[in-house]
Amino acid sequence: MEIFSLKFWIFFQMLVDVFLVVMVIYFLRNMRAGWHREATTAASERIITMLEPLLNEADRTTRTFTNQLNEKKSLIRDLNEKLDSRIISLNLLLNRSEAWLQDPSPKMAVAAKTNVCDQQESIIQMHAKGLNAATIARKLSMSQGEVDLVINLKQKFQSMQ
Repeated sequence: MEIFSLKFWIFFQMLVDVFLVVMVIYFLRNMRAGWHREATTAASERIITMLEPLLNEADRTTRTFTNQLNEKKSLIRDLNEKLDSRIISLNLLLNRSEAWLQDPSPKMAVAAKTNVCDQQESIIQMHAKGLNAATIARKLSMSQGEVDLVINLKQKFQSMQ
């Protein structure tokens, strides 16, 4: 009495052989994929190590460029403020000379001798106190157009800031 027949053992051996073949194919595929992954990982790491210094240098360059741009903006803003101040002074002198040519009275001659910057500050202070342009012009012996010009330019500068 045989426990298992010969056919059973042959069938069992074939199943084991098929199973082993399938397992070998499976392991070969996994090994090949693993090699591929390892190769890909190694290549990507080499690329990253090559690109990292370039990216760091680009970042440093960007920061330097940004700092220089901010510095230039500051210089331009300062130059604009100085130019605007000189333009106001020139306009005041032109208005004063036009007013003096129209009315060469002694009162206008006294106003022409005073410092332009001091007059600008006086106009701005009086306007801040609430005086209107006509009153300021009368008190400083200036033309109302000159006072209006200073007040308008000062308001434009304040709105730009």
